[in-house]
Amino acid sequence: MFPAPHGAVCAALLPHVFRANVDALRERDPENPALPKFTEVARLLTGVHDATPEDGARFLEELNKSVDVRPLRAFGIQSGDFAEIVSKSSCSSSMKGNPIELTDSELAGILRAAL
Repeated sequence: MFPAPHGAVCAALLPHVFRANVDALRERDPENPALPKFTEVARLLTGVHDATPEDGARFLEELNKSVDVRPLRAFGIQSGDFAEIVSKSSCSSSMKGNPIELTDSELAGILRAAL
């Protein structure tokens, strides 16, 4: 679809996907056993015992900056492409592993944040 390395796209999306999943779980499924795992990941990433998922997302954003992960726009992706990307990603096999089904609006928000 776009001439972008898969790993670079995953890296650009990761902090925003992390944050979107936490927000969606808190809002729609706060008892989901995946939610505490985001806190655990944040603590492992930051090395801070009382780190929150928000700290984990910030860590991932800073990590991306420190290793020069390029935003999606560097690969020619524009906001006008979001509808097609969301449509194709919604039915992809990788979405089956997500802890909660993200809405089209949430997926577009992830893309917007990574742009």
